[in-house]
Amino acid sequence: MKRMELSSEQQNVIEEIMQTETEEKDKQTEGFITIYDFGGEKVFYNTHHCFMSSNMVFVLVFDVAMCLDPTRSKDGYERIETWLRSIATYAIDQAAGGKGTPPVILVGSHLDKVSQDKQKQEEAFGEVLNKLYENPQLSAIMENHVQEMYPIAHLNDSEKNQDLYEVVWKKVIEIAPLQSQWKKPIPARWLALQHQLIKRKNAGTVILTYEELLEINNQSAIPLAEHEVTDFLRNLIFAGFLCFDFGSLRPFVVLRPQWIINGFKSIITDSSFMTGLSAKIKAQWTKYERTGVLKLDLIQQLWERNDDKSFFENMKTLYNIMETLGLLANPMLDISNEEVDYFIVPSMLRPADPEIIRPVLDDPETVATVTLCLMFDNPFIPLAVWDKMIAACLHRFQRLNERRHDGSRFIQRGFVCLSVDFLWNVIVNCRENVMKITMFKKDTDQSVPTGVGVNLRSILEFHLNRILELNHQSHLKYQFYLHNDYSFSVEDKMVKVDDLRQTTRLQCHSSDKSRWLEIEDIHIWFKHPDQKSTWTQRSHVDSMKDLPDRKLSGKEMGRLSRYIGFSYQTFFVELGCPFVVLEQKMAENREFSFRTLITKIFIHLLQTNADVTFTRVADAMSEHGLDPETLYNILDDNRDMLFNDDILSEGLLQKCLTVYDAPVIAKLVNAKDYYNLFLELGLTPIRVDEFDVNFRNDTILNRINAMVEEFIENPSRRPTLNTVLLAMAECDMDTNSLLQALTQTK
Repeated sequence: MKRMELSSEQQNVIEEIMQTETEEKDKQTEGFITIYDFGGEKVFYNTHHCFMSSNMVFVLVFDVAMCLDPTRSKDGYERIETWLRSIATYAIDQAAGGKGTPPVILVGSHLDKVSQDKQKQEEAFGEVLNKLYENPQLSAIMENHVQEMYPIAHLNDSEKNQDLYEVVWKKVIEIAPLQSQWKKPIPARWLALQHQLIKRKNAGTVILTYEELLEINNQSAIPLAEHEVTDFLRNLIFAGFLCFDFGSLRPFVVLRPQWIINGFKSIITDSSFMTGLSAKIKAQWTKYERTGVLKLDLIQQLWERNDDKSFFENMKTLYNIMETLGLLANPMLDISNEEVDYFIVPSMLRPADPEIIRPVLDDPETVATVTLCLMFDNPFIPLAVWDKMIAACLHRFQRLNERRHDGSRFIQRGFVCLSVDFLWNVIVNCRENVMKITMFKKDTDQSVPTGVGVNLRSILEFHLNRILELNHQSHLKYQFYLHNDYSFSVEDKMVKVDDLRQTTRLQCHSSDKSRWLEIEDIHIWFKHPDQKSTWTQRSHVDSMKDLPDRKLSGKEMGRLSRYIGFSYQTFFVELGCPFVVLEQKMAENREFSFRTLITKIFIHLLQTNADVTFTRVADAMSEHGLDPETLYNILDDNRDMLFNDDILSEGLLQKCLTVYDAPVIAKLVNAKDYYNLFLELGLTPIRVDEFDVNFRNDTILNRINAMVEEFIENPSRRPTLNTVLLAMAECDMDTNSLLQALTQTK
């Protein structure tokens, strides 16, 4: 193989990377490190997992005086235990010498509060360590992960502790090889691009768009191919950067993670840090602490206190980041185009009271499934994982719509009751290392069909796995159990699904009742092995023989999208849409209406040759409480061909438009729904997507105007006022204003 010769420019880049000078110009460094200072208060726990990984050295500083104070010792030891057990969830392998990864250094502080005598300080430190070792749940963690322990008095006095600081720092360097990524090879070509990102970061850049990243890469002396850029982005976390919106077509990089942390701690923090608030903001903050509901205007007021303009310049992006990290949930309330003016913060919700749903379940008209339990092998799962799971549920399922009950009351920390579709509801109850899932409905049909929970289980499992991946905890394993109760008790005896598969029945019980579970109960949540396909022909299909024997067109899909509603997740899974596609479409279409999202998922299925025939769609609609009769409404033969207006004559309605009308029309097109409008006007989905790509760096108005012009210039689409008015009416746009505007221009 011929050796590739490096150009002088490439050699200079490599030299610059390998011999980066410090600001003092007196020595050289071989690499960069990122230091995170995590707050110790409980309210901050939910943010830690956004940045923690096995590729870290953890220096855990704890208050010895607190641990020895009878009035505070319980809280002191709980904090240490929570941190150690949380760090241990990142233990993915064993590193050199049999020691655990990631490595930990313990630092006992506040010893000057215990005594001024050094010997007594060391004795106090030893007393706390001994108690930690006595805890059976911590002893293995202490043995495997803790590499050294240091007592320190006067923690913040750098003059007194300079020598100790240096000792701790040398220990950090010494145990650095115990990180999971130590000496793991990465492509040398990545270093050149990483180096450019570091230079941008040092210059003050906060966010880098994908287009900007590609431009930097293209100008690099050692550019990556675009498929290599994807792998590069996936590993940015190990270089001290964060990448978001990976599943969409427009990922972006945050060069300064501290910027995200500053945004977090302004709105997810301890009350003791909220000083100097005005009376109004203080009242709003108190309500937020009580309910977990965070209004957008309160976020903006809290960010104003930081005097950082970049929060406001990148407000939507920061919201997006916090939603992606599961810190905030943008709740699904309805399918209107109105933007919700608040977020729900799962870590700030009221403590769970599962008994609140008991009266609904005890109603004679209510039928519930057997409870599915997802149990981790690790007995400790950080509460942050369940907070993020609740956030995922709130963003994707509508809150419970139960007569005489306020649905918001069933949204609590680690516990939610939500509507899955127009038939079924779900209870998600999380505690310790178990998540319980129960479906229920009120119906005259008291049966629980086989497979009713299969799609929901798959959806929830997909989101949990995504959360674990985002938290760098994908190695944590879990198993499935069945139970007779949605709530928890110390007497719980669950039945392992794999055990039940080996016999005919097994008994489970809770604190006050028991139940024999049959092997058929498994198939409520898991597909039956003898099931040949994901669906069966329903009787209603026979009564709908007038429907066309073909797939829906793009225009028909746009029309049907108005009828799908909040059942869309289970509905599309029923049609065979992969979960990752649902997530990708949600990420890509944040700026558009709910109806546009539904249409784009439909179009994706059409373009991937999925089974979206009228018969198949009718079946999926019926399965989830949707009326398949609405399919008749989307056919051209069953629709008005003339816009209903008592003033306009048919001659005027059928008059062709000109390109001079395009700007007038474009201004009145709802930017959130233009996709559906142009499908209705006859543009193909591929053509609309081409406009989106070609005008991605232009304004929405110019993009819409260009599409209107193309519609008008094609006579085959009948570019009349009537056609435009019918299309706008179909998309619930303002036809009256359009008529007035066009009349004024004539």
